[in-house]
Amino acid sequence: MIPPQSLEAIRSKLDIVELVGEFVPQMQRAGRNMKARCPFHQERTPSFIVSPERQTYHCFGCGEGGDAFAFLMKIENLSFSEAAEKLAERTGVRIAAAEASLSLEQRRRLKIKELLEFAAGFYHEFLLKSPKATAARDYLTQRHVSEKSAQAFRLGYAPRAATLVDAAVRKGFARELLVTAGLAAQREGRGLRDYFYDRVLFPIRDARGDTVGFGGRVLGDGEPKYLNSPDSPIFSKGKVLYGLFEGLAEVRKARQVTLMEGYMDVIAAHQHGLITSCAPLGTVITSDHAILIKRYGGAVIIAFDADRAGMAAAAKGGEALLAAGLEVRVMQIAEGKDPDEHLHKFGVEIFKGGLDKAPDLIGFKTELLLKNQVQPLTPEAKSRVAKEVMAVIAQSSDEILKGEWTRRLAQKLGVSEDCLRREMGKEQTHYSYRRLAPAAAGPRHERLAHDDQQILGLLFKMPKLSLLAREEDFSCDMGSVIWKALCILEPWHGDWPARLLERLPAVEKTAASQLLVLVGELENDDTEGVFRSVLSRRRAMRRLKELEPRIRASNGVVDAELRNEYHKLLVELKGTRR
Repeated sequence: MIPPQSLEAIRSKLDIVELVGEFVPQMQRAGRNMKARCPFHQERTPSFIVSPERQTYHCFGCGEGGDAFAFLMKIENLSFSEAAEKLAERTGVRIAAAEASLSLEQRRRLKIKELLEFAAGFYHEFLLKSPKATAARDYLTQRHVSEKSAQAFRLGYAPRAATLVDAAVRKGFARELLVTAGLAAQREGRGLRDYFYDRVLFPIRDARGDTVGFGGRVLGDGEPKYLNSPDSPIFSKGKVLYGLFEGLAEVRKARQVTLMEGYMDVIAAHQHGLITSCAPLGTVITSDHAILIKRYGGAVIIAFDADRAGMAAAAKGGEALLAAGLEVRVMQIAEGKDPDEHLHKFGVEIFKGGLDKAPDLIGFKTELLLKNQVQPLTPEAKSRVAKEVMAVIAQSSDEILKGEWTRRLAQKLGVSEDCLRREMGKEQTHYSYRRLAPAAAGPRHERLAHDDQQILGLLFKMPKLSLLAREEDFSCDMGSVIWKALCILEPWHGDWPARLLERLPAVEKTAASQLLVLVGELENDDTEGVFRSVLSRRRAMRRLKELEPRIRASNGVVDAELRNEYHKLLVELKGTRR
């Protein structure tokens, strides 16, 4: 458990606008708040609001909201403690993490990370210094890998003879952990052996810079040529992009990534100044890759190998990216079978020209399909091509782009746009389930009663007034739950909005985060006076409703005291009406 005083110190030094701006650079001022398109779902009209005053955010499209901790947890898929550690490092706050407070699974994950970092350092030192790594160094030289790149990517070498297991055990790591981390394999009746041997190793780092696995390229003619770490508690190859961490600063700046197939492609690209290049571990681009890319950039160029398999993988993977709302283009490498070979043979300027001319996914897919058809096109061939391309177009949420793509396809095939639009209608229904987190598919949120919004808005402006309210002043349970949580926070220090959101259940948290960003727009010089007036009016109305049945039941014979109270309340209501 991280001490509350440490969390308070972190919040006091954080600026949520600065933090969010690193991931959402196109924020613009909107009154006292900042507004942008939401990084968590697809939208064309900005509905993502950040409040500098309250240090909170809320998206009115998908309902996501919270403080800086919640934002970092969501956008980088972190646990609370991981987010706190990153923000502590950012703000210079030191946290003494209590090992005993971590769960067994958390301690296990930390130990695996520690072991993988040890392994990365072990293999890297072996590559740089051991006489037994001469063949590995020669291989890297033949592949034009510079010493600077070997250092930057922390390349290593796993020798023929098993050495890592013994070194790790001497360092105090458990044998069972080596297997769990994917660094060793159990031999029947013969103990453990190193998982990697006689391979040049490429440490795989996640977006935080933690080593989560390895890729190994065999020296010589062994099989398989490339071997990745098996999945582990901290590694899933469908969720990581090799080289993303190394180029993350440039990716954030450019808001774009170039996807390549292999480790050597990425290293060659970085050596030639193409720092936004990264690679899935294999040719399969997953929806998790799309989500990862969308955190840092809005555009993707796929530059896979020029063979048939590479082009097919680019077309298929591009669909997952398009469905996530990313702008997708595909580069076709005319000469040289992969980016690594093309860059070293023709130079970076020609490669950049190819990137600049890369067609969008729809244009690429159309041309790819047409190449496989007998010319001139028969009506049946046109139908096949149209159906396949419209199935891809249907996955986009951008109606303007869909219209433009449909128009282009109609011209290309010589068919009517109306026919294509009707075809897209069918595909839209068929493919809608594949979209990644559209706003319409998000959870429905119970609405906070309008009267309660008014009271809570004033309390958020001046929290000390919450002690004047009572539970019956709220028309719905949601309002009273938020009010009770606010009262508990007395005294209300600067980070009270974040502490309030921490205490609330999911539905109430959504309503409160929405109200927190809106309340900064309220202009009131006399918050306390307005609050007392609203409270008085609400209590008067509630008491009138209680008295009216009794007056109606009296058949005209009303008790004088009751009649006086009723008229007094009516006068009070007139006086508080605004």
